[in-house]
Amino acid sequence: MAKLNLKSTNIRRNGFSLIEIVVALLILSTSILVIYNTILSSSTSIYKLEDHYLAKEIANNRIALIHTIEKTNRPIERNGINDMGGKSWHWEESIYNGISKEFLEYEIKVRQKDSNQYSYTIKGYLVNE
Repeated sequence: MAKLNLKSTNIRRNGFSLIEIVVALLILSTSILVIYNTILSSSTSIYKLEDHYLAKEIANNRIALIHTIEKTNRPIERNGINDMGGKSWHWEESIYNGISKEFLEYEIKVRQKDSNQYSYTIKGYLVNE
């Protein structure tokens, strides 16, 4: 009878083991989740920054109007709606007596029309003429 001579050293491994594949998939899925969360976070930050910028521009427009066309020499409160960047913005403007009779103090708050949270607020002084 012929003896089968099998040597364990001659057995070659082809491919990866199941454990190696599972570890590789775990590392891949973790890195994909991290990249996805980074992209999502960046997108949200960009939209918030855009809203902040538009609200700031609305406030700057109101400041320019206060200094020129809509100049006042007494305390007053005004509000209104402006459209900018494809969105409607609600602004509130308060002008009141400042630290001396020479100055009036103003505060402008801007928010999106359907929001309760202000996107931008600014305070400043006007010369009372």
